[in-house]
Amino acid sequence: MKKTTAAILIGAAVLGAGFIWHLDHGISMFALTDYGDKNTNSHSNAEIRDAVSTVRKEFQDYEGCIMTKLKYSEELTQMELDPDISNGIWEDYDDIIVLDSTFTTSALVSGTGWDGHTQRGWKWTVLHTADNGWQCYGGGRG
Repeated sequence: MKKTTAAILIGAAVLGAGFIWHLDHGISMFALTDYGDKNTNSHSNAEIRDAVSTVRKEFQDYEGCIMTKLKYSEELTQMELDPDISNGIWEDYDDIIVLDSTFTTSALVSGTGWDGHTQRGWKWTVLHTADNGWQCYGGGRG
């Protein structure tokens, strides 16, 4: 009986520590990662995977949030690549990938203004240079 109680207490402590860590870090629990149609994408799966990895690293700063979907968007990527639409703001970069996401925010995290909500249509612009590789420009509503 003492071993069972000890095991339960240890399990509860591990779960509690994980919960506390989650409040301080965004968790990329990508239930769905969509790389688009490889036959029509302008980017390779390797490039898209690198962009996804870049967003995952950036998302760790989103305290108490859980990413549930991340999708490569050929349409949004082409819009950002078009200098007439993007007004040339990306001219210092040699490539761009735009990812669309859905994530939830924790009601326990205060001060964000959107606690306990699901954010849909959150766009991530990931930029590439030969010197620095892929870097996340940021996220926001599209």
